[in-house]
Parts: sequence; C-alpha cells; structure tokens
Amino acid sequence: MSSYQASDRVVKDPTIEKGKWVLCVPAGWENYISLEFYEMQQSLVTYGWTKLVIGESDDAAILSAIRDAQVVLLWEPYELIERNADALNALPSSVRRMVFCDDVHHFTMHRRQQRLRAFLWADRILATYPDKLLQWYPEVASSKVEWTPHAAASYFRAAPSPSSDRALLSGSRTWPYPFRQFCGIKLPESVCQVVDHPGYPGYPGDRANTMRADPVALARLGREGYAALLRSHPAMLVCGSVFGYLVAKVFEGMAAGCLVIAERASLGARLTALGFVEGEDYVGTDLLHVIEDTVAVRDAYLCGDAFWKRTVENAMRKVAGQHTTTIRASQIHHLCTGGSIA
Repeated sequence: MSSYQASDRVVKDPTIEKGKWVLCVPAGWENYISLEFYEMQQSLVTYGWTKLVIGESDDAAILSAIRDAQVVLLWEPYELIERNADALNALPSSVRRMVFCDDVHHFTMHRRQQRLRAFLWADRILATYPDKLLQWYPEVASSKVEWTPHAAASYFRAAPSPSSDRALLSGSRTWPYPFRQFCGIKLPESVCQVVDHPGYPGYPGDRANTMRADPVALARLGREGYAALLRSHPAMLVCGSVFGYLVAKVFEGMAAGCLVIAERASLGARLTALGFVEGEDYVGTDLLHVIEDTVAVRDAYLCGDAFWKRTVENAMRKVAGQHTTTIRASQIHHLCTGGSIA
C-alpha cells in the first residue's frame, strides 16, 4: 500500500460527473511499477479536476464530459484519440486541449502516427522529454511544448544511514543502456551491487506494449521496495539511455538520500538546465572514468568525507523544493489553467 493518500474522484458510467477541468487517464496507473504519475493525477483531483479512467468509463461518456469542459488534459491518450479522432477534432474552440506525454521514441510508423496525432491535436503538450519530442516529431511547433520533468514519488525518503557501503546499479541492462551494461561488467562486486530489473507490468494505455514483470521481483523491488533499496545504498549509477532521457531515477535517488553518479553524456545537459550542479548535487562521469569515480564515492562514504554528506543533502533539498509529485502536479495545474511554471 502506498504512503500517498488522496481522494480519488474517478467517475464511472452511467453517471459521469462533469466539471470545468477534465483529466482523462488510461486504466492501470495505480498498479504500475511506479506511482509517480498516479500521485500526480490524484493531486490534480484535489485541485478540482474530474478524473475519468479510460476503459472504466466508455468513450461516449468521456467525450460528452470533454465537450462540456473548459480544459481537458489527456494523459498518454494515444489509443483514445486514435479511436475518436473525428469527435475530438470537432470539439468547440472553447475547450482547451492539453496532452501529457512521457516516452516519445517509436519503432514503428503506427506508433509514431499515434503520438503525432495527439501532439497535433493538442493546444499545449506537457512533455517529460521535450527536446526528444521536437527532434523526432519536427511537425510539432516548439511554442506549444512545455517541459514537465519527472519527479520523485512520496515514498522516496532518506534513511538515517545506508546499510550497504556499495554503489547500486539497478534497472534494465538491455541494448538501450550501454552505460549500465558496461558498469555491470566492469565494476567489481566489492564496489557495486547489481540488481536486476523486475520488468514492467505492461504500460497503461498502450496495448502494443506487451512487456511482463516477474511478480515476485516486482513486489520486492517496485514502488516502496525500490525506495527502500535506494536508501540502503550510499550511491547509485544512473544514465539516460541511448535516448538521452532525464529519467525519474535521478530524482528518486536524490530524494532517497542516495548520491547520484550520473552519466554526463546522457544526463548532464538537462540536469544543468534544471539548476543541478555537477560536483555539488551529483557526480558526473563517463565510460572512461566511471570505475575510478565510483570507487572514489564509495571511499568518501567509508571515510566519512564531508563531500558525500554535503552532496546528498544538496540534492535532497533541491528535489524536496522543486521535484516532488505534489509540486509537479501544482505546476501542471497552473500550466493547464492558463499559468506558467515560475
């Protein structure tokens, strides 16, 4: 059970509650490996958004609620828009159209077209990876894309002290993650603990995504289990994959009091853009230096070097003040209702 608590105004047929702000989300976020997006959605409900779950409410009822709204936020809604493109394109001009999107890479033209259809439909796009969206979908006007970075869910909290003295390497080590592959092979066990990814239990709203999770591993390493794993280690190795995504792991590790050793090439520029400073908030590295950098961080922790404590505290403070799911939901609310992120 998550430590996050919020009332859930999920509206089901046949009595759809209509409101001026309508949030439509695919079913399944509450059961996903991470509750980051679910917490954001629940926080939006506390601001007065009416939340409709695609698949629990039928499309006709959802479309009816959308037509009567002032603002509609569709969260990763690609299949809903694909099924109802004509009706959604015919919405009154008074309805403000918002889309939230996470991963934007694609391996098929159908997947690309699904996403492009949503991006062209939207008046404003809230994107975790705006630079990649604009690179891979040049048809989209940059003026309507807003960077909405990942955030740390509420259960990522620091422990009084880690129980391990090794850096953590977790997550998939398949082809999109050459940095993790290298670290998994080259870093000695005395310095780095490697934890296999439990897999993903599908992805809400994406029927083409057939990935499966190991239920035992997911129960141990998903959500609060992953937070406990992070706070038991003094440091973690993180990369942005070949796609260059500023992934949630960065914020989660920092929130859990785990010093982030970040691959500079895939993460450095976006961390800098958010105000994180290499050497003050995290340790930057590359394939040529990651072994010595990880050993140095491990030794600093073992020796009680003030650098480790100072870096961890700096990062925790920045995440707590700018990059929690509660804060991100507030920013999303203001962006959708006509404001901007301060």
